[in-house]
Parts: sequence; C-alpha cells; structure tokens
Amino acid sequence: MKITQFKETLQTLKAYLLTDEAAKIFAALPLYFSWVPIFTWKRQFPEFVTLSLYSAVNTCLFLLGILLAQVLSLLPFVGLYFAATIHLVSILLYLGIAGFLIYSIRLQKTIVIPVLSDWVKMLQAFIAPIAQLDRVSDYGSEG
Repeated sequence: MKITQFKETLQTLKAYLLTDEAAKIFAALPLYFSWVPIFTWKRQFPEFVTLSLYSAVNTCLFLLGILLAQVLSLLPFVGLYFAATIHLVSILLYLGIAGFLIYSIRLQKTIVIPVLSDWVKMLQAFIAPIAQLDRVSDYGSEG
C-alpha cells in the first residue's frame, strides 16, 4: 500500500514539475544559474525571458557584492568588518529579490522591480536582434 502511495506521489510531483509555474519558480530560485535552462528552453515566451533576466541580474548583483566584499577585505583594520557587512547585505538582497520573484509568481502578478527593470529592459533590447535571427532561421531545412 505504501509503495502505491509513493508512486502516486511521484506521479503528482512529476506532473507539477512539468507545468509552467514550476518552470517559472525554478528560474527564480536563489540558485546561481538556475535561470539558464529556462532561458534556453523557453526563450520564445516573453514572460519566461523576463523572469530569467530578472534572476540573471539578481545573480550578477550578488556576485558584484561578493567581489566588492573581497576588495574591501584588503583594507587594513576595518576592511574585514566592511567586507562582512557588504557580504551580509548582498546575501539578504539576493534572497529577498528571489523571494519576491517567487512570491509574485505564486500570486500570478506582474513582476516589476523598479531598480532592476531598467537593466532587464536593456538586456531585452540587446537580446531582441538575436531572438529575431533565431526565429527566422530554420537550422538546416534547406535541401
């Protein structure tokens, strides 16, 4: 009996993992590059591209915070305290933005983070010509 319940649970989990909501949540998870597969596989859908770019910008901000903390740690006496503070702030910011993204997905609301939206729009403008080329070519359909 327990094996059949386990199989049913696995089937339910598999069915959920194949939904669009699960893909969006996976893209927004605070794992460093979890947005890359979603961006690669679902780049023809604008909402997945936007969400993936928000997560990418979030990851870049976190890595910049870590780099800044590393540089500040080289200062004598107070550098380690500044580095620890910047490191903590970057972790909290990274987790907070990822949590907000997942929260907005669960509530099915539009994602608008004013500070990050400018960078996301800039990346979308950069990616748009590449996406047009991707849609036009047929990848070897010529005889």
